[in-house]
Amino acid sequence: MENPAARRGHPSGGDQIVALEEWLARHPGPATALHDFDADGLAAAALWKLRLGGTTQVVRTRQNLPELANPAESVFLLDLSCPEDRFPWELPTVVIDHHPLPQRPPAQTLLIHDTARCSAWLTYEALWPEDSPHAWIAALGILSDLGDSMPSPLLQSQLERWGMNPLRQLTSLINSAHRAAGDCDQALLALLGHHSPSEMLRSDHPSLVYLRECQRKVRKRLGQAKQISPVKRGRIALVQFESDCPVQSVIAQIWKSRLAEHVVLVANRRSDTAEVQISARSRGALDAGKILAQIGLTVRGHAQSAGAVLKPEQWEQILENFYAYPHQR
Repeated sequence: MENPAARRGHPSGGDQIVALEEWLARHPGPATALHDFDADGLAAAALWKLRLGGTTQVVRTRQNLPELANPAESVFLLDLSCPEDRFPWELPTVVIDHHPLPQRPPAQTLLIHDTARCSAWLTYEALWPEDSPHAWIAALGILSDLGDSMPSPLLQSQLERWGMNPLRQLTSLINSAHRAAGDCDQALLALLGHHSPSEMLRSDHPSLVYLRECQRKVRKRLGQAKQISPVKRGRIALVQFESDCPVQSVIAQIWKSRLAEHVVLVANRRSDTAEVQISARSRGALDAGKILAQIGLTVRGHAQSAGAVLKPEQWEQILENFYAYPHQR
């Protein structure tokens, strides 16, 4: 690892960089990184693995933390919201995240946290110099989680270098794995195996072939889900459909732009699993979590972007509460 002074080009996070350097010096043994399944989590995992070379483990549910699949002496949590979870291991842990922080982190836990940034951005600043050739990977996470208008010098420099359309195309490809209920490790392999956005877009590597198949499947399912109109009760607009792909967050994002005065609640009754996947989005001062709590629904994430996974019988109870919602105070 370089001296922290070599990375002072980053506009912020200097203290956290130094803290991570010291933490790594104390814990030099093999590490594993647990990461989220979306483009931000996958980009963070790629940046982590390229730098530290440990094992990675994608976490397919945001409801709890899993047991470690690989032996390790330390753990990194990348882009995983776990405010109420106890870690199911007793190992030194680094949390790099922009979600609510764990409420009971073990004593040997280092927190690298900023709600105004995304996890790929934080991971890049913590591990790489400002002019690293891997900056485009971090830009994919920023673009996916925070959008192209985010005032990030890192993102803007990569947009100027590679162009908006190529980075958007890659973000869509990386996200297609989890949206097709597919193998997210293929998306990670694609990021690790290419040196630039242009190389990755032209590639016929098996991981890219797989992601393009996922993308075609997702587009078809999205076309079907877009046909469903929302039902409004109070400040909640509900869209529910049945699909074998977890595309609820995309549908919620689409309707959020059209329903600025509502919390958009999208429920995907998965046809391939016995669960209902929830995505909630809101704008302005609307706090999705607080408003949805009024119908008994608990979601996790951010105030304007959150989700949950329910059993079908749990969702039926929420539906009853939803349809009674206008009569509640």
